[in-house]
Amino acid sequence: MTSLDRKANSQQILAKLGMELKHDLPPLEEEDQLTFRSSNEVAQRILILTYLNCVANDPSLKQEVMVFLIGEKLWDKATEEERQLFHKTPLSEDELTIILWRAEAIWLLLWVINKVDVLDVPAAEVNLHAIFANLPGFFEPTHQFIASATRRPASAILDQYDLMFRLTWALKENNVPGMNPGVAFERYFALNWVAGGEWKN
Repeated sequence: MTSLDRKANSQQILAKLGMELKHDLPPLEEEDQLTFRSSNEVAQRILILTYLNCVANDPSLKQEVMVFLIGEKLWDKATEEERQLFHKTPLSEDELTIILWRAEAIWLLLWVINKVDVLDVPAAEVNLHAIFANLPGFFEPTHQFIASATRRPASAILDQYDLMFRLTWALKENNVPGMNPGVAFERYFALNWVAGGEWKN
């Protein structure tokens, strides 16, 4: 499927959802123009985000979590900003909000590596217990989780990437009952990274 075909398909889906873009957004890059993250990179990112979410909910775990991530060779995979957030006490309200919203990105990334079978439309926020059910136990070794990760085909990822790109914009322009703009944005944010973009909080 070409990028133009993918754009047309996304627009058809939006139309079925009762949304129409007021601006003609460009097609995304073609598949061969992008460098996708490996399944290992995606699995590592999921674990870092999950443990940062845990620390945001319970700051008393901060030191133990950092020691664990170092031991699992995940600490160096965190961004510089994330490492600062692990150290920071207390976190600001804005920082907490961003970290907690990343649960939606975690769910999307679990889908990317086939740990979640189906992505529903971005309506309800994900339940943290559903995330934890797909991860190693708390402070348990992470090697098997990372090694067993397999990435979906690039075409399937691009289909979802294009749709979330257009859906995010459509939700800025339309108030659609039942759709959650925050969920759509987090999915788009994560897919942009999977397709080779930078991860910036």
